[in-house]
Amino acid sequence: MEELVIVGKITGTHHLKGALKANINIGDEEDLVGEKVLVEKPNGDRNVFTVRKISSLVGDKVIIEFEEIENKTQGNLLQNAIIKVNRMVLGLEDDEYLLQDLLGMEVITLEGKNIGKVTEVFDTAAHEILVVETDETEAMIPNIENFIKDIDFEARKIIVDLWEGMLESKSK
Repeated sequence: MEELVIVGKITGTHHLKGALKANINIGDEEDLVGEKVLVEKPNGDRNVFTVRKISSLVGDKVIIEFEEIENKTQGNLLQNAIIKVNRMVLGLEDDEYLLQDLLGMEVITLEGKNIGKVTEVFDTAAHEILVVETDETEAMIPNIENFIKDIDFEARKIIVDLWEGMLESKSK
């Protein structure tokens, strides 16, 4: 698994002192305070910043302040940048994983049929949904034990039990 994981995206500036608005997708964003993060701009430029403070807004929206950003002009340069952090900062247990770890994994049925790769994972009120696609088919598989039988991170494969009608042809 990658050592750096995406934890959020900068969406704008907040005030004249360089605070930034961001969407952060980890459970407890306070874990990032005092940590170094990699900020990757849309043009590919990368910078390392130290998180000074994070304040919650609504949902996954936060105000984040970096030690190195002192004004709105500097903050504006980070618009739409991706925030990455070392996986160890998140304190994941051995049996825990991030949903983004599933992206690109091959999905195999109990019968041994390869039904494609995970192209997207999204959250619903009840559970996460894995979108599995090939050029011809698509399946939306709930991330629950009824369907997900095994996740092998070493082999990058997920074993699933599909019910009839879950694998659909893409209409062109």
